[in-house]
Amino acid sequence: MANLDAPLNNSPYDEEELIHFKELLEEEKEEAEEEIQNLKESVEDLTGTQDDEYSSAAHHQGNVASEEEEKETLFKLIERNKNKIKEIKAALDRIEKGNYGICEETGQKIQKERLEAIPYARYSVEARKKDDQFQSPPKV
Repeated sequence: MANLDAPLNNSPYDEEELIHFKELLEEEKEEAEEEIQNLKESVEDLTGTQDDEYSSAAHHQGNVASEEEEKETLFKLIERNKNKIKEIKAALDRIEKGNYGICEETGQKIQKERLEAIPYARYSVEARKKDDQFQSPPKV
């Protein structure tokens, strides 16, 4: 009797390739988590600097605006990395479920070269090109 909990392996990649992609994904996830931590520390440093400067009579409004813009940029980068981690976790889930490397739009194999560059890609290059023709939001 078949184990119903076992994942179906519909992935176009063999076990060795899937292990390789899983390692790539884990590395990218770790890098993104480290980047988030570094960005948060930068925000804290800016906030501490602002508190010191607000008490200074020589503080200029231009500096405050510039620092606020820098904080906003840091928050956007944090959000981008959080989204990347979500995509990576989804890709790891696809490996576990046995459907990693299959384009979510066309159902065709995502080329290995694309997955080497962006291991959490959900769409093939062909699907991306088709989307670009219609100027829809970019897909990973």
